[in-house]
Amino acid sequence: MAEEAYSSEDLKFFEKILLEKLEKANHELQVLEKVLSRQEAGLESAGKPFEENAEVIETENVGQLAERQQKFIKQIELAIQRIKNGTYGICVVTGKVIDRERLKVVPHTMYAVDAKLNTKK
Repeated sequence: MAEEAYSSEDLKFFEKILLEKLEKANHELQVLEKVLSRQEAGLESAGKPFEENAEVIETENVGQLAERQQKFIKQIELAIQRIKNGTYGICVVTGKVIDRERLKVVPHTMYAVDAKLNTKK
């Protein structure tokens, strides 16, 4: 059986999911950046030794969360671009169509399940 690409209706369905996730992710990033800027401002005015300040650890954690959120946003944006250029839903490793149920759960994925499992080895 030959692999079929997704229909334009399917692509609109996935694009809607991706756009909703993008909006939510951007909002969460804005919140993290506000928290981070407040924490950094607090650290500058605290006057305590940098290494001894427990708030430094929290600021680093928030910074890491913000960085991960930025990567997630980029993945979503790339998935939206794949919809536009006609490569969405095709595994970059196997060239096969990614299962619809997988795309519903992880709409920004570029990998079919078997390819993803093999890349972790």
